[in-house]
Amino acid sequence: MKLRLILLVLSLLAIFSASTGGYFYYTSLKKYALQEAEGQAEARLEIIKKNISSFLSENVRPVKTLAGIDEMGKVLENRTDVNQGRAEAVLDLFRESLDVDVCYLMNSKGITVASSNRGTEDSFMDKYFGFRPYFIEAMNGSSATYMALGITSGKRGCYSSYPVYSDHGSPIGVAVIKRSIELIESELGLLSGESILVVDPQGIVFIADHREWLYHSMYAFSESEVEQVAASRQFGKGPWLWTGLQQTAPDRMKDRVGGSYLFNKTELDSYPGWHIIHLRDLKMLSRAVSAPLIRITGHIVIVLCFFIGLSVFFLYRKASVEIQQRRLAEEALRESDKRYRSLYNDTPAMLHSIDRNGRLLSVSNYWLEKLGHKREDVIGRNLTDFYTGESKKYAEEIVIPEFFRTGNCSDVPYQFVKKNGEIIDVLLAAIGVRDQDGILKRSLAVSVDVTERKYAEEMLRQAKEELSTYSRDLEKQVKERTKEIQAARDHLRRLSASIMNSQEQERKAFARELHDELGQVLTALRMDTVWLHKRLLQKQDDGALRALAMCDLIDKTIDEVRGMAFRLRPGVLDDLGLVDALEVYTADFERRTGITTIFQSGAIYDVDSTIATASYRITQEALTNVARHASAAHVDVVLDVSKKKLQLTIRDDGCGFVIGNPSESEGLGIAGMMERAVLAGGELDVESYPGEGTRISFSVVMGSILSKNIRSAR
Repeated sequence: MKLRLILLVLSLLAIFSASTGGYFYYTSLKKYALQEAEGQAEARLEIIKKNISSFLSENVRPVKTLAGIDEMGKVLENRTDVNQGRAEAVLDLFRESLDVDVCYLMNSKGITVASSNRGTEDSFMDKYFGFRPYFIEAMNGSSATYMALGITSGKRGCYSSYPVYSDHGSPIGVAVIKRSIELIESELGLLSGESILVVDPQGIVFIADHREWLYHSMYAFSESEVEQVAASRQFGKGPWLWTGLQQTAPDRMKDRVGGSYLFNKTELDSYPGWHIIHLRDLKMLSRAVSAPLIRITGHIVIVLCFFIGLSVFFLYRKASVEIQQRRLAEEALRESDKRYRSLYNDTPAMLHSIDRNGRLLSVSNYWLEKLGHKREDVIGRNLTDFYTGESKKYAEEIVIPEFFRTGNCSDVPYQFVKKNGEIIDVLLAAIGVRDQDGILKRSLAVSVDVTERKYAEEMLRQAKEELSTYSRDLEKQVKERTKEIQAARDHLRRLSASIMNSQEQERKAFARELHDELGQVLTALRMDTVWLHKRLLQKQDDGALRALAMCDLIDKTIDEVRGMAFRLRPGVLDDLGLVDALEVYTADFERRTGITTIFQSGAIYDVDSTIATASYRITQEALTNVARHASAAHVDVVLDVSKKKLQLTIRDDGCGFVIGNPSESEGLGIAGMMERAVLAGGELDVESYPGEGTRISFSVVMGSILSKNIRSAR
């Protein structure tokens, strides 16, 4: 019995719910239809606005063209019959081409001098329209558009005007094109229940699809306002009665008989103060919604009520099953929550949660164990109460506000103060938990104890500082040892320079002894041998021949002694300079070895003996290497000085060698040449490749220029 009562109540509730739902559905559908109509009305108003604006501005360019035709200016300057006829022909052509009411021309006094409606009852010829705004603006040099009721024709029209200029550039008249407003009303294409009004700044209806609203005002005029409208002569003589329309809401209007309209309003382009008003009948909108709904759904409602009652029974049974399943789900949820709390509290990590005020909502057992507190002593307290002073300030001023703004943070360094006063370092990471509205209400954070890691990092930092200090000390010692080695090398170089200088002096002295002493002895011996040869030639043939052979041997010995003296230290180097010494030596080298040797020199300054000796010895050693190892057929020796820099280059076309091979380099005397170059204050560059010959270059900056001795190149 109780179940039947429940089913009956459920059935009645279902029918009531269906009826109520149907009513609310109809109401919401009607509301939606009105909202849709409002959106469509705005779109329709924009379309109508564009159409009207396009219509009203259609003659702006044509009237400018009309004003620029020569016939217009000629008839204004000289109104002869010929000029009059030509101007009227042009006006007729424009009227027919543009399909407008009339085209006419006014002089500077506002009197019509030519018109396409001449000869008609409402002709504009010789009529005065100088008071019209479109004439005044045009005479001021600007294009104008104007809507008004024609004084002569009594027809509404849109006037477009443009000044006609003389040859001197000043306005002498105005060209005007008038188009009928009735064409706009016939081409509006309005929907059922839709109305359009175009009103001027004073509220006079000038364009309307309802003829009874024409020349009516949107509100009741006062006497002064009536006089003002009448004085403008824009809309005839009146009386400009009130339309009876009243605005009841920002988007609603009603008329005298209680009709309600959806109301939209927009300003007309190029006509300041003019507005387009769009009205949509609300009754017709309601019928458009309710009629199809009743026609389609009326017979369905009865059948629907039957099936609703039938469905209640099945829904009740299904609801019982759902309730049971929901109980099971709630039980599972409680079990899941229990496991979550157990996991949260018993996990070996410092977990906590705070609200938007920074108060602790929950903490894990490990958190309590790590800090040495009890749960009842910490829940509800501010988390920052357990921070050091610096961490508390950092958290309250920066981290917590930023977290509740973004919803997350990571690797935030803090310092906790344990109950026993010990300080531990942690890195905190947290995410935000939001409610169903997406508002951040609490945090879920984990803190990792990094005290030992920070201690290790500090130890590592100290070790790095100690290593850096040791490295600096080691660098200092290396620099000191380097200075000592450099000093030793400088000493060795000075010693080597002294030895080489001594060698040169000894060679110079020895060469002089050989040349002077031994040469003189050999010369005297040759003279005696010649004397002996002459004496023996008269007495004994064998003795004379032997004496003659002795003369030849002495001559060869003299040549050898001279060559040895020259190779030891050529006197020409000291007497005539480096260029002559190299020229003599290369010629002697070519004679002795048979290798073609070309010596070239530019404009050379005399240099000091140290650089000259080094250049000569490097050339001597290089040519010696060519003769011994290069198997060359040609050698170039080039000496040049530019910008106080001496450049000596020896290049051969021999077999070359591998520079990286120490044994070959040392065997070729390169080390000795380099030592001589360094001692002279210069540098030696050696380039060689197997099969491509060798190039030796010695360069040194001249320390002083003794005198200028330009010698021509050989």
